[in-house]
This record gives sequence, structure tokens and C-alpha cells, in this order.
Amino acid sequence: MWLCLLGLLAWAPVAWAASFEFWYSHSGSTAQAVLQLCEGFNASQQQHRVRCVMPGSYEQTMQKTIAAYRAGQQPALVEIYDVGTLDMMLSGAIVPVFRLMAQNGYRIDWQDYLTAVRSYYAGADDEFYSLPFNVSTAVLYANLDKLRAAGVTQTPRTWHDLELAASKLKAAGEACPLVSDFNPWILLEQVSTIEGAAIATRDNGHAGLDARYRFDQGVHLRFMEDVMRWWRQHLIVPAAATRTGRHTLAFTTGECAMVLDSTSAWQVIGQSALKQVDVQPLPVYVEGQRHSSVPGGASLWVMKGFRADVYAAVAAFIAYLQQPDKQVLLACQTGYLPVTRSAAALIAATGNTCPAAINAGIRSLNPPQGLASHGPRLGFFPQLRQAWSEEVQVALAARQDMPTALARARQRGDRLLQRFMQTYPDTPPP
Repeated sequence: MWLCLLGLLAWAPVAWAASFEFWYSHSGSTAQAVLQLCEGFNASQQQHRVRCVMPGSYEQTMQKTIAAYRAGQQPALVEIYDVGTLDMMLSGAIVPVFRLMAQNGYRIDWQDYLTAVRSYYAGADDEFYSLPFNVSTAVLYANLDKLRAAGVTQTPRTWHDLELAASKLKAAGEACPLVSDFNPWILLEQVSTIEGAAIATRDNGHAGLDARYRFDQGVHLRFMEDVMRWWRQHLIVPAAATRTGRHTLAFTTGECAMVLDSTSAWQVIGQSALKQVDVQPLPVYVEGQRHSSVPGGASLWVMKGFRADVYAAVAAFIAYLQQPDKQVLLACQTGYLPVTRSAAALIAATGNTCPAAINAGIRSLNPPQGLASHGPRLGFFPQLRQAWSEEVQVALAARQDMPTALARARQRGDRLLQRFMQTYPDTPPP
């Protein structure tokens, strides 16, 4: 009888088990890595279960999360892209991740996070409101065979050297020396941050909601006027003008010699036929000092509205994802970056088992000089990106000059910031 009872207990569900949904926003190899982490967590213990669901792209996931929360059908954990950080912090719909972990008995060394990651995702109180997850940054990829054939001996480290390299490639017959999709995430945010130049007042929005844009002057104006000159000289080619219409593929097919892209582009570049690819942090102006770049990608947010046992399951999953070997799994399979020094050290100790883009990205987020910059944390930032892109495209079509384009984008951005402050009146900076 006792044996029968023990057999029944072995098959019975654990009384305190809890399951929850985690919404993520990936396909391809990144989705495979995320699902591998989900399956690994479920197999690692018996108390909890995570159901991993892909509702759509970054933008679609954020919009569906808003709608689901209003209907009381939100996931317990959701991946939201970087530009949604301020909106989520002020939404009133989230449980800060640092509080969740403490309430469930986990002692997390939040200081172990890379400086650039911590400065972006921590609030004014230096506490983490979401868990940095799939972090990326912008880098320069170069086809070394093409560079050497044109007499260029190394991947450019400065914008001056990039222009010289592109000129030599063009003289050697390359129709596409450098390709870009003209994404403001790289040309506006990453370049400005690496140069140590804020694109907005109030410490890029970290010190208060009453920020104003300032990217129509200083480093960004200089850089975009350089880009305009490279455009006119056919040194930089827009992705839309290439045979594939996509900048990453234009590089991997050999059509273009260099590309400004994300570390996560290694998912495609690493599987291409290219044999000699070098990856370096984005160039800087020769007279400047390199600052940390801004993390892109997304972080994980815990939503309100669940029982304590569900939050215990979410906390256990977050603790699992934080483990250095789990960060390495995601990084080495996708080109996304580890978020802690412990995981970065583990990658360094294992040699060249991870893509070259990982090491370049870590150096970019954590430069030897240790000069940190705050990436932009500003309201309605996706709409600002759209305004910048529209005005820059008008300039590239020769219907306005670049200073006018940036001034018009700044004016549109300031109106967005004013609307955002009206949405969250009397709200202290997060």
C-alpha cells in the first residue's frame, strides 16, 4: 500500500507549481536560442513552468502588451525593446525586477552588470526596473579581402580612416565601399554616445522628463554633414540601392566591402561564404576619446496582476537567465552580448568559441578608458526616430540641406517631448 501511495505521489503535480507566459520577439536563430533557454529552465526543476510565446516584432509585442494589460490578459514577463524603457518605467503596470528578486529571496549583484548596460537600464535610484536580456550594440564589419585588394591594411578605427578606406575601395572599382540602412539607432544614437555627445539635455533624459533635443549642433551635425559628403561621393550606399535591398545581405553577398550594423547581424554574417571578416567598434573622430556605446536590443519586464506563486516562478526564471553560462549560450548563438562582467569573463576564458562580433561589442560597451555615456531615455522615442529618418531622407534627396534636416527633426522631437510630459505630469524622473 505504501509503495502504491509513493507511486501516486511521484506522478502527482507539485502542489506549489506555477506556470506563466513569457512573450519574446524573435525568429530564426535567436528564437531557437530563446526556446532552448525556456526548455532548459523547465527541465532544471519541477516547481515552475514557463510558456514562451512569440506574438510578433518588437513594436507588435509592445502594442499587444498594452492591449493585453488593459484587458487583464497580460503575460507575466515580456520582452520590450530599448526605446520602450521610459514608457514602461512610467506605465504603472510593472513590478520592478530588483524588487521582485529581493521579495523572492534572491541576492543579485547588480553591480556586476557592464557599466553601459547598468547606466541605461537602472533608474535614478541605481536600481534595475527590468532585466537586460538580448543586448546589442553597433559595430563596423569589414571584408578584409576587399580591403587588402584596395591597399587598405586594417579596418578603420577613426572616421577619417573610414573615409580614406572607402575612397581607396572606390578607386579600386568597388561600387559599394560602405553600406548602411541609415538607421538612427546607429547614425544618431550610437555615434553620438560613443563620441560622448548627448543628443538631448537633462543627461539624455535620465535627469528629468523636461529634456530638449540638441542633435542639430555639435558632433552629430558634423557627422551627418560628413555622411552627406560620403553620399554625394558614392562612398556610402543606402541599403535600398543595393541588389538585395538589405544592408546585411549586401555585405554578406560581397556587393559591399564594409557595413555599419548590429552585433546581432552576426547571425547572418557568420553563416555567409565570407572567410575574412573583421569586426571592430564603430570609429570615432581622431581628436576625441571613445566613450561607451549605448546598448540596444531589449530587456524583460515583469507585469502587475499576478499571484505570489506566479511571481516566484518568474523570479526563478530570471535567476536562471542571469547565470553566466546562460548568457554565453544566448551570445554565442546569436551575436547578442553578455550583460554582466562575469559572463564576459567566461567568454574571454573560453577563447574564440564565440563570434568576433561579441568581443568587439563588449569592447564598445566597456571601453578600456572607462568613459561612460548615458544612452537616450526619452519619451515617444520611436516617433523621434521616424521624424529623424524622414528629414534625413529629404536631405539626401537634395530637397533640403543637412543642417535644416536636423533642425526640423529636432523641432518635431521637442514637440513629442512636450506631449510626453503632458501624458505624465508631475512625474519624477525614473
